[in-house]
Amino acid sequence: MKAQRLIIHLLSVLLLILWGGVMIYFHVSGRVIHYLPSDGLFRPLMLIGGIGMVVLALFNLLTYSQDEGIRCSHDHGDHHHDHDCCGHDHGHKHDHEHKDGCCGHGHDHEHKEGGCDHVHSHDHHHHEHTHGDCCGHDHDHEHDHSHAAAHDHAHGILEEGSWVGRITAVALLAVPLALAAVSTPDQFSATAILNKNFYNPTYGTGARKEQFSLQNKVAKTQVRTDTGAAPAAVAKATAEPSATTPPPGVATASAAVADGSKKVSEKDIPKPSQESKSYGSFTLEDLKAQVPQSKEGNFILEVPELYYTGGDIEVQKVLTGQMVETVAQILPEKVNNADGHRLRVFRMLVQCCAADARPYSVPVDFGKKAPEFKDMTWVKVVGKMSYKKEGEQTVPIIEATNVIETTAPDNAMIY
Repeated sequence: MKAQRLIIHLLSVLLLILWGGVMIYFHVSGRVIHYLPSDGLFRPLMLIGGIGMVVLALFNLLTYSQDEGIRCSHDHGDHHHDHDCCGHDHGHKHDHEHKDGCCGHGHDHEHKEGGCDHVHSHDHHHHEHTHGDCCGHDHDHEHDHSHAAAHDHAHGILEEGSWVGRITAVALLAVPLALAAVSTPDQFSATAILNKNFYNPTYGTGARKEQFSLQNKVAKTQVRTDTGAAPAAVAKATAEPSATTPPPGVATASAAVADGSKKVSEKDIPKPSQESKSYGSFTLEDLKAQVPQSKEGNFILEVPELYYTGGDIEVQKVLTGQMVETVAQILPEKVNNADGHRLRVFRMLVQCCAADARPYSVPVDFGKKAPEFKDMTWVKVVGKMSYKKEGEQTVPIIEATNVIETTAPDNAMIY
């Protein structure tokens, strides 16, 4: 019994160490970047959880002897008791001889005890009943009682059931985790990508629109002058009137009319300039201010940023015809590609963890038969941005001038 409990205890300790060790390994090796976002508490909590499991396993291992000291195990076989907690055996031998008025029972008791370590052995060979006046007939009974019951306290999946069940439980807890840690690739397969609605994107919409909208980025860079705004933003705010402030000529005329000093004709009111009409819209200067450019002058954009331009007409007007550059994975194009001139590039965008990642993609048009790339290859695409109405939506398209295979970025998925 002790050997069995020790084995079960060690298995429990090893399972805890395995689970905690895998979590620590993913964090230390850096593989966690493919599964959890860098911001927030997910990565630290995974590390803390792994360390906690290992500490708990070591604690259980070191305190096993104390646990054994307070545990009582009973085994009754002809009333045999093994008490590990008090260190003695009980053996009772009872022979009973009872005589009663109406029924006669015979019981003999024989006890052997020795200090704290004593043996109690029960041997019941009894009940010779003679029923006279009360029953009017005789009964001869021979009873040989042998009680075999193991009283043990089982807690947990490994301490209950047979060894077949225990081995199955260990396999289910350990084997999938170990195989996943050793052999699972840290990226989605092409099949998994295609199953995530890959060829049916709704350009310009999505949960992360505010994060990847180029116009939204412009709004964030336009800070108040009293907080140390960039000179370009200050100059723009100073030179251009706001939507709520009338141009200088209109303000002067309005004041004159208000105090009755002058009658103003229509010709005295200046017409708004083209610059004031376009104030607040997205401009090429805005694009240059927020998007880095390569030494060749290409705007370096992520695929989700290009994807969301499909729903922003103002950004489309600025970006059309501009040279862009992006790094992404590549797959064949299977929609609106009858001539075979297109491929599709994508990046995986994560909301919370890898389980909820979804592909954001845009087509790449070569103007001739598209080159062949192995599915899921990482490529750097350089080309001119264009937009085309296809069906009910405007599709962002990169008209490729150069596509070359490249290495994967540090973060394969965008968080």
